[in-house]
Amino acid sequence: MFVSYYVICVIYCFYQLFKNLGKRYDTSPTGGSPELDAIMVLVMAWVLAPVDVSLTWIRWYKEAEQARINQSRFDIDLSDENIQ
Repeated sequence: MFVSYYVICVIYCFYQLFKNLGKRYDTSPTGGSPELDAIMVLVMAWVLAPVDVSLTWIRWYKEAEQARINQSRFDIDLSDENIQ
C-alpha cells in the first residue's frame, strides 16, 4: 500500500515538474538544475504531492469564495426574465 502511494506521488510530482519546466528553467548557464529537482522528487514525493494538492484546493476554494462575494456585492441576477 505504501509503495502504491509513493508511486502515485512520484508520478504526480514529475507531471507537475515537467508541466512547468519551461517556466522554471532558462537556457542560460546560470539556470536552475532540473536534475536536482528530480532527485528531490524521488526523495520527498510522499510529502510534496499532498501539500501541492492541499494548496491547490485551498486556492480554488478561495477563488470560488471571492467570486461568490463579488456576485453578491453587485447583485447580479442572471435569471431569464432579467436578461431580456
